[in-house]
Amino acid sequence: MSYAVAEEEEGFEEIIARGFAIRARYFGRSVSYEVVPLFGHERSFEIVLRGFEGTGYYPLYRERDGRYFITIVKRSKRGFSPPGWAHALLLLVTLVTVTLAGYYWWAEGDLLQSLLFAAALMLILGGHELGHYLTARRHRVSATLPFFIPVPPNIFPFGTMGAVITMRSPIPDRRALLEVGISGPLTGFILALPFIAYGLMHSTPVPLAETKDEITFFMPLAMQAIAKLVLGELGDVSLEAHPLAMAGWIGLFVTSLNLLPMGQLDGGHVVRALFPRRYRLVYRLTFLLLLLAFLIWPGWLFWAVVAYLITRLEHPGPLNDVTPLDAREKLLALAALLLLVLTFMPVPFISTELLLEISGG
Repeated sequence: MSYAVAEEEEGFEEIIARGFAIRARYFGRSVSYEVVPLFGHERSFEIVLRGFEGTGYYPLYRERDGRYFITIVKRSKRGFSPPGWAHALLLLVTLVTVTLAGYYWWAEGDLLQSLLFAAALMLILGGHELGHYLTARRHRVSATLPFFIPVPPNIFPFGTMGAVITMRSPIPDRRALLEVGISGPLTGFILALPFIAYGLMHSTPVPLAETKDEITFFMPLAMQAIAKLVLGELGDVSLEAHPLAMAGWIGLFVTSLNLLPMGQLDGGHVVRALFPRRYRLVYRLTFLLLLLAFLIWPGWLFWAVVAYLITRLEHPGPLNDVTPLDAREKLLALAALLLLVLTFMPVPFISTELLLEISGG
C-alpha cells in the first residue's frame, strides 16, 4: 500500500469515527468498515455524509446479517449537463408534435382544441417531472430540469414519449428515495383530474354500435369515478372524448406505467425503499406478470421489454440503506399502491369492432 493511499484511508477513518465506532476494516476493490452508530443510524450517517462532501468519495451504509458496514466508493460523473437551451428546444419541439397529434388524432382538425390538448398534456407530463425535480432538490440531490421527448404523431399518436430528468448525485436515504419516486406520479395525477372532469363534461355519449371511433379506450378506476360524478350512470354507451379528457387519460396511463414496480421506474423507487432486501423478487414478479398479461393485451409485451431495457430490473439504492421508513413514509408507499390501482388498465384500448363482437353488439 502506498503512502498516499494509506493517508487517504486514515482520512476516511477520521470522518467515519465522527459518527460511528469502527470495529473492523476490510480492504479489497474498495475500503469497507464494520461500524456501530454512535447517535442512531440516521444521525450518525448524516454526520459522515457531510464529512465526505468535497472529497470525491461517497459512503455506502449497508446492513448484512445484523452487522453494519460503510463502504467507500469513488464519485463517478452521473448523468449529463447539456446547455439550458436544450431543455427549451425540446420543450418547443414537443409542443409542436403534441399539437399536431391533437390536430390529427384527438381534435378532428380543430387548431384551438389541438392547442388546448397540447397545453394540458404538457402540463401533466411536465408537472410529473417537476414533482421529481423539486423533491430531489429538497433532499439535496442534484437533478436536471425535465427533458421532453418529441415523437412525430404519425409514429406515436400522443406526439411524445413523455419527459425525463436525470439524477446527477446519489439519493441519500430510503425516505428520500420513496419521496422522489412518488412525487412525480402524484403530481401528474392531481394535475390530470380537472382536465378529465372538464373533458368528460364536454364529451358526447353515443351508443357503442354507433360510434365512429375505430379504437375504444377504457377508463381506469379514477376516471370512471369522475365520469360517474359528472355524468351519472352512462349505461352501455361510448363517449366521443373531448381532447382534454383524452389528455387526462394519457396522463393517467403514463402515471400507471411509471408506477410499475420495476427497476428505476417510479414504482421501482418505492419498492426499493420499502423492501431493501427483497426488491429484486418484486421486480421479477412484475416483469413475469407483464409477460403473462400479453395474453390479455398484446401491448404489455412491448412495455415489459421497454421497462427491462431501461432498468435491467436493478436498482443501486440510496447511500443510507439502513435507516428504516417511519409510519408516515409507509403510508406514502401505500398511497403509491393505491395510485397504481386507480390508474392501471389491464386493457387500455381495443378495436371497437372486436369489442362489439365480444359484447355481442
